[in-house]
Amino acid sequence: MKEYELFAPVKNMFENMGYKVNAEVKDCDITAVKDGELIIAELKRSLSVNLLAQALDRQKTGAEVYIAVPKPKRYSPKTYRDTLYVIKKLELGLIFVNLRDEFSYAEIVQTPQEFKPVKTDHKKRKAIVKEIDGRSIDTNTGGVNGRKIATAFTEKCINLACLLTARGPSSPKELRALGADENCAAILRRNNYGWFDRIEKGIYAINDKGKAEAAEYPELCGYYSKRMLSYLPT
Repeated sequence: MKEYELFAPVKNMFENMGYKVNAEVKDCDITAVKDGELIIAELKRSLSVNLLAQALDRQKTGAEVYIAVPKPKRYSPKTYRDTLYVIKKLELGLIFVNLRDEFSYAEIVQTPQEFKPVKTDHKKRKAIVKEIDGRSIDTNTGGVNGRKIATAFTEKCINLACLLTARGPSSPKELRALGADENCAAILRRNNYGWFDRIEKGIYAINDKGKAEAAEYPELCGYYSKRMLSYLPT
């Protein structure tokens, strides 16, 4: 597919809407004028950051700016939602060209419009800050998939695992005195990871599963084992 193949369908679409259409005007791929309104459309074989940057530069003319690309073969509004959001936020329009030889046609998917500022989601912000505050050391690697993530909750469980491994069966009160989370009783009772066993009323121990899986976080185990020493009487 050549870039110029996008031209005719886009030109025909605007002409059918009553615009006077020209090509390659002052480096603009397509211009369309009607009743003092100026539209600029940039043609590309695919969406890219360079295309968005080029389109933003065209906005300096005061025109309504569209980007025109071939319609994705597996397009659906749901899968394209995030892309449409970015284009909308940049106050650009989007045109899809359906390439079907002599039956090719263009369609406007999104028109340029003023973007209203995004409202802060205070609940999401609070959750992020809470998670950050709950982590002691950063052992995760950003951008890596398929690896276990050490969350603030994971840290709390590893701390308990280290304490129970060193001390043996203990009560939540005893564990809190050694630096366990203040909600450790609920963590032990719910046992989300299946690491802990209730030996008797109010007494918990770490099981083999807990020892093995906690050991998969050596940096955190080392941190909490060392931290435990500061709570022991000298």
